[in-house]
Amino acid sequence: MAAGRAIGMSNGDGPPAEPGAGWEGFGARVWAARKQQHFQLGMLADITLTTQELLQEVEAGDLDPGRRLAQDLDRTLNCGGRLWDAWAQAHLTELLRRRPVTVTDVLPEAFQVRAYAPLVLPAPYLTSSYQAALEQVEHPMESAHLDGDRPHLPRLSVAGTGGAPFHCLVVDDTALTRSPAEPEVTRAQLTHLHHLAQADGISVHLLPDGTGFHPGLGGAFWTLSFSPSHSLVYIPHPRGPGQVISEVSQVKSYTDLFATLQGAALPVEESQHRLVELASRICSTPTRSLTK
Repeated sequence: MAAGRAIGMSNGDGPPAEPGAGWEGFGARVWAARKQQHFQLGMLADITLTTQELLQEVEAGDLDPGRRLAQDLDRTLNCGGRLWDAWAQAHLTELLRRRPVTVTDVLPEAFQVRAYAPLVLPAPYLTSSYQAALEQVEHPMESAHLDGDRPHLPRLSVAGTGGAPFHCLVVDDTALTRSPAEPEVTRAQLTHLHHLAQADGISVHLLPDGTGFHPGLGGAFWTLSFSPSHSLVYIPHPRGPGQVISEVSQVKSYTDLFATLQGAALPVEESQHRLVELASRICSTPTRSLTK
């Protein structure tokens, strides 16, 4: 949770100071919604599984409550997404004041991640063995201690956890058939991706080989949504942390592009069958390698 600036409300009974930008404005909205629904702080804390003291800090504008609590407050107070959107706006405003902003800064509070991969799978979908092989091919002259400027993103788990973001991956066949690893490592990677694709909250769509020219040939990108109305774009780079884009028209352009690519890709069930097919081929066919 990120600390905000106090506006002087201490007991949760009186109205907060005049709403301003950032967490002051969000706290004022929470207070107004709570009063409109006739909730006492203690009752609201019990329902949202938090504490009265923390809610006092939220209403005072002292605290970023995080996405999960913001969603719980929105739902409990019947705000129809307005509180959630207000939280996302305040959260992103605070994040974007930092320079530079990286994907590791913005990813933890995203509720939906859509990733497009035309050449290599994104790091969260990789097994450790496949990632090691990929890094060896991509950075053969670099020592491990020189990679501090690259994002180190957590791997997705088949089990998952409550509140984890929804992931949708659109991946080109090329990213799966041109492998940097030995056949058994590649097969294990495809099997892992197939398991992920069957997990709740994760979907995988394959663009089959031979799709031809399509608008995603320009490169990989992610869209990260923090509420239905607030999103960012992440552009991975071969070196360094990549680029986070917040400009509204560019974000919309990438969001539309992802929808186009998802529409051109195989549906979820067909993509799962395709993953099984690719994995089974590896037993009998030499794997094409990026090292050759």
